[in-house]
Amino acid sequence: MNVTTALTKISYALRGIDDEAPTFGDDEATYWLSTLNDKKDELFKNPNLSWSSAFKTVAPIEPGTVSTAGTTTLTGSGTYFTDYRVGDKITVEGETERTIATITSDTSLTVTSAFSTTASDLSFTHKSIIASGVQSYNLHRSLNNPSDQVVILKSDGTYTYIDYIQPGGRTMHSRGAYISGENPKILTINTTIQSTEDIIGGELQVPGFYVPDDMTATTDLLPFPDPNWGVMATASEIAFNDVVYEDKAADINRKANALYQAMAASNRKGQYARPRTIPYNNTKSRIIDPSNVL
Repeated sequence: MNVTTALTKISYALRGIDDEAPTFGDDEATYWLSTLNDKKDELFKNPNLSWSSAFKTVAPIEPGTVSTAGTTTLTGSGTYFTDYRVGDKITVEGETERTIATITSDTSLTVTSAFSTTASDLSFTHKSIIASGVQSYNLHRSLNNPSDQVVILKSDGTYTYIDYIQPGGRTMHSRGAYISGENPKILTINTTIQSTEDIIGGELQVPGFYVPDDMTATTDLLPFPDPNWGVMATASEIAFNDVVYEDKAADINRKANALYQAMAASNRKGQYARPRTIPYNNTKSRIIDPSNVL
């Protein structure tokens, strides 16, 4: 289901067939689309439930778009280049992989080899490369929950796996990784990475659950496991906040809740690997009965 169809179905839920859906781009349609995106964020940022449809083994396309001009300079729009590091890899749509040479700002960097094309509004991906002595790496801005292990794809094509630990439970006697911070989240490997280790030059991969991008165009597909839930949840929110439709809010909300329960039940089916539970390093106090003390 795309955005155009979703707006029509929201209109049906609120108005029946008595009125047409708002025209994309007008104030009402913009409000409806904003509400639809809010519901997307509420669903996929839920800390208590990870949706299988949002799972990715490697980070997705980066936020924003970039422009090339046949030089080593890459210009961004809505990008976060300062999240990256010199030596990281970047692949621009229509180009082969490049190595980052310098980072000037969130919207300007250079690479070691000039781009072959001149184009704009391009998508791109980024790879964090493990470096000697560097323990902390910024993660993709859309990461919500990591999965069970950190993965490092080494230069020889083999993998190294690192378990997650709780930040307060880190120890220098064993290697683990923990996540801290926000916008971006930061992954830290708790032991020093030595120059002689075979993970140097390897690609850091963080399998996990990533929040889908906002819907912005009529042809964008709804990312929900059940798009009809997105329609009903949005219609319910609109009805609740609009005196014209508030008498329908309760009924629409019940339909949305029923769809959510079915969607959640379907999400639980067939799952094998669950996100690793990070233990709390708290010692429970033992209550002593004074009558038993000699």
